[in-house]
Amino acid sequence: MRLLVLFIWLFLSACASVYSNHSIEEMQAWPAPPILKDLHTYQPGHPSQTSEIYKLTEKQKQAFLTSFNSQAYRHLLPNKRIAFYLQGELENFNFYSDTLTASQAISRQQGNCLSLANVTKALADLVNVEVRYELVATPPIYQKNGDLVFISQHVRTFLMDPKPGEIPGYNPMWRSFIRVDYFPSNGSHRLREVKQPEFYSMYYNNKAAEALSHNNDALAFWYLLESLKVNKADPQTINILALIHQRAGYKANAEQLYRYGLKYSGDNFELLSNYYHLLFNSNRNQQAEKIALKLRKYNDPNPYKWIDLGNKEYQAKNFSSAIYYYKKANKMANYLHEGYAGIARAQYSLGNLSSAQRSIKKAIKNSNDQAIAAIYQAEYRLFTQQ
Repeated sequence: MRLLVLFIWLFLSACASVYSNHSIEEMQAWPAPPILKDLHTYQPGHPSQTSEIYKLTEKQKQAFLTSFNSQAYRHLLPNKRIAFYLQGELENFNFYSDTLTASQAISRQQGNCLSLANVTKALADLVNVEVRYELVATPPIYQKNGDLVFISQHVRTFLMDPKPGEIPGYNPMWRSFIRVDYFPSNGSHRLREVKQPEFYSMYYNNKAAEALSHNNDALAFWYLLESLKVNKADPQTINILALIHQRAGYKANAEQLYRYGLKYSGDNFELLSNYYHLLFNSNRNQQAEKIALKLRKYNDPNPYKWIDLGNKEYQAKNFSSAIYYYKKANKMANYLHEGYAGIARAQYSLGNLSSAQRSIKKAIKNSNDQAIAAIYQAEYRLFTQQ
């Protein structure tokens, strides 16, 4: 099955703004975030320049340029020549969750959507074709690793036609483009354009998240500092930096980072949620409740966020509030077992045994892990003995 899909569309409307109500120029003028720069030390074995993301080997360059300049393609516009090359050479390109540079993705024939965007940009830069990026709303994929939850975002790339008059004799009324998409979906739709500084932040944040998943906080910290060099106000970068400070035991510094991010990027859900957890775990319940009121207004599709909030409320013996969050998680992903198990325990604590029994049975049904299912079975027996 081909995983690489290219579409030709007309570019008719103006581009959307960047990810916040502020321009990149405004955000770059903000004060530097309060980071403990000596929190971790890491000496990379490779250069950190963003140009390395798109650097290709001489063999990779020549393979592309030979195709691009071939007699068979000379009648085509430059972006269409790139599209044909991608379609042919990357036909067996396989999905791989890690984020790779352009050269790595070509040599390994694998990568995620950001890796494919790197390949497309690298080829386009060789022949001066304009590239644009777009963030797409698709059904999210969630992964939980210990106390961390990872959420996928989908980015696709546009190879732009030449501007009117840029090529002699080429002067169309509308400027068209070719869309390069990894996993096109009928349910997906455009959210906004991604400017180059934000794209770099996405790359570095991905690399940082991968390092965190391997408990390499020092490497993650280094990638995040690289992200700030090109986009110092990125809210996701600030969010992960705060988490790293928190994991290292510097809660006061983590709080400063959360407050900084919320001040300059608005009520970002991830920042609010993690700041809530910090306050809650520090027994600052009154302040945590103020943040919780803001969180309840959100309709975020990540079920693990609501499950986590439900767990916090359950631990605080706010059982009705916990059920509210668990139900919200079930609405987002009724195939998960954690939300139903949470409801069962909260209902049991409230004395609602029949509701607890119904919910724990759903949790058992949704669990694919025998050890977890055995725990739920034991709870079900407890609920029925009362």
